[in-house]
Amino acid sequence: MAFNHDVVANWKFPLVVQTIKSSDCFLYALSVGMGRDPLDRDELPFVYGPEIKVLPTMAAAVCTPGFWAEDARMGIDITRIFHGEQNVTLHKAIPPGEELTGHSRISDIIDKGPGGGAIIEVECVVRDSEDHPVWTVNRSAFLKGEGGFGGQNRTVSPPAEIPNRYPDHVVDLPTTGQQALLYRLNGDFNPLHADLDVAARAGFRRPILHGLCTYGIAGHALLKAVCDYDVNRFGRFSVRFSAPSFPGDTLRIEIWKNGLAGAFFRCRALERDVTVIASGRFDFAKSISMN
Repeated sequence: MAFNHDVVANWKFPLVVQTIKSSDCFLYALSVGMGRDPLDRDELPFVYGPEIKVLPTMAAAVCTPGFWAEDARMGIDITRIFHGEQNVTLHKAIPPGEELTGHSRISDIIDKGPGGGAIIEVECVVRDSEDHPVWTVNRSAFLKGEGGFGGQNRTVSPPAEIPNRYPDHVVDLPTTGQQALLYRLNGDFNPLHADLDVAARAGFRRPILHGLCTYGIAGHALLKAVCDYDVNRFGRFSVRFSAPSFPGDTLRIEIWKNGLAGAFFRCRALERDVTVIASGRFDFAKSISMN
């Protein structure tokens, strides 16, 4: 079945209601590599408590519609859909124990022409029980070979510009062989990250790491390097993916300070010398209104 643009454009996501439990927070943190050293006092509150800290990038995995692209009515080949960009804006720190509701919608579909693929953009606003926004997620998916359906083509926003100088911080974070199998327990069950045959049909030698897992690992690096593990300083975190990570990669996050606003960064799979996040931008919570 071919990509059905009309179905996707008019897709209605159901509301997703979720209350984040402490165990959810701990699982997410462990799934992106926190707590590797159980004696690290900075990381322990994310995986143990008793005063629970929630990793800010967990917002990308809560109250979402899950792996929506697998619905056959959309006509999307799941071996040809890839994570393009991801952006989370926190309006306040993530509140465990409160009922939250995710309101998702298809915000745009871009036709890059025959051979150029299609881009689907999705927005999710998560609100608390009083209908106040807690965070907003924007993400894009690239559909390889699905361009030329007669839709509108427009220029996507330019990536964050990486400074032409040595980084101010370099953080190396290893992944494990079972990292993707652990991360999928957050609710992303795309078989591309677990099934050897599906990965092979997509052209990979083995299942790849979730883009959102790489996203969370990069977020950990920024939280460590420029926030001193203070989650209340975390405002906006956006990335443009350039290649998949694999379980077992060591991810090197290079970080450049951006004055009082935040930082720019990129991420590389060290052993393979492959850039997996071409560019990223982090904004402190206090600087969001100025950007």
